[in-house]
Amino acid sequence: MYIRTQNQYSKFTTDELSELLGQTTFQINNFGLWTSDHDNQASYISNDIEIVYYQKGGSRTLVGNQSYQCPPGSFLILEPFQLNTSINEGYDEYAYYYFHFDIEPVSLKHQFMSLLTKHGHLIYPHEMKNFEEMLYRLYIESQEKEMGYSSIITSALIRVVVEIMRAQLKRGQDDHIEMIHSPYIELVNEAITYVQIHLYEPIRLQQMAQTLGVSSGVLYKAFISVLSLSPAKYIHQQKIQYAQNKLLLGESVTSIAQELGYSSAYHLSKDFKKIVGMSPRDYKKQLQRL
Repeated sequence: MYIRTQNQYSKFTTDELSELLGQTTFQINNFGLWTSDHDNQASYISNDIEIVYYQKGGSRTLVGNQSYQCPPGSFLILEPFQLNTSINEGYDEYAYYYFHFDIEPVSLKHQFMSLLTKHGHLIYPHEMKNFEEMLYRLYIESQEKEMGYSSIITSALIRVVVEIMRAQLKRGQDDHIEMIHSPYIELVNEAITYVQIHLYEPIRLQQMAQTLGVSSGVLYKAFISVLSLSPAKYIHQQKIQYAQNKLLLGESVTSIAQELGYSSAYHLSKDFKKIVGMSPRDYKKQLQRL
């Protein structure tokens, strides 16, 4: 006798968040546990997305121009290329789990980050399920590195991301996600690839549009539709993020400007200040103080 199982069970139905994550590829760059037995203060910049779980102890952390008091059991979301200052004091010991990761395609990153930080960068313990045991087991996986361990860590990260996004939506009493169903997604992905290939030279929008087989007007409309920013602003952001990385490595503003195809260090500095909020020189001084 044959049993038709498809008649016995109802099929899964998708939802907006599952649809978004189904289009997203997660790349784990690092997962680990930071511990300390004394108070300290640190400023740092990450070039990827970071999620921190405060297992023991807490911190007062400045994210951009927002200050958060992070208690044990909370999750803190840190965006790429943003200066963060964390002060740990008043606890006997500190233990923080952390995920560092990126997502692809880049065209979904704007929407992904807006959901992850929709109503702030800190999620409190009462807003989330208890992940402490899961994170401990993940840490063991990361140490033992048995076959398939990175897949286990990636799937756990997705679970954490879903819970954070749920918490953000509940804060706004909103259970609806505006999905981007743009006919321009493929074009924007091609444009992003073009920008990465030509990042180290002056990028002419007309030339890029011609190479991609569209008009400058269509290219502009595509970027606004998918990323909510113009092609020129996206290019400047990518160049400045690269410059931030190079400044972290101690390179001079002049050499970075030459490498990125700027006509002078002055023009790089002008773009840098618009995006970062300070000049490369001041930024470098901050890094030297860290």
